[in-house]
Amino acid sequence: MATTKKPTTTKVKLYEKLTRRLGGSNEEIELRALRELDERLGAAARAEKAGEEEEAKASPAGKTAAMPAAKPVEKLGPGGLPKRLYLLLDGRGLDGRGLPVEVIDLPATLGSSKRCSVWVNSPNIETRHLQITQDGSDWVLEDLNSAGGTFLGKERISRRTIRDGEEYQLAGYLRMRTELR
Repeated sequence: MATTKKPTTTKVKLYEKLTRRLGGSNEEIELRALRELDERLGAAARAEKAGEEEEAKASPAGKTAAMPAAKPVEKLGPGGLPKRLYLLLDGRGLDGRGLPVEVIDLPATLGSSKRCSVWVNSPNIETRHLQITQDGSDWVLEDLNSAGGTFLGKERISRRTIRDGEEYQLAGYLRMRTELR
């Protein structure tokens, strides 16, 4: 008689904990963890390679090797994972700050098309209004040449590194606040 292997208790408890915190299925949680691990390892390898190149430049033949360059500080959240980006749209939500939408799949698009990662039901928002990507450990917002534009304060922006707590105006009326957690 064949026996099926049961998941370890620790693994089950971890899935339950993450499901409560993040929501979504076990498959989504695994996919996110793998993406974040891949990004972290890639960033660490790039930093290590840059440090080795600097060391090679700084230590001519016959001299003692220079101290290795300090590794750049990564923007990490709890547990050493990269910080997650949440978009809070138009002050909707119980706390008045907006209903949080986590950006998971990249590139993420925001617009009035139902095929966008973040769908906004508004005739003033373009079908593909803006796009969010990552550049290393930074989150980057890029307006996709929308007619109404994307504004930070009174400044119309086309591309910008996202910072925690910034509030954008889309098409002159929809507020979008960013949170890095």
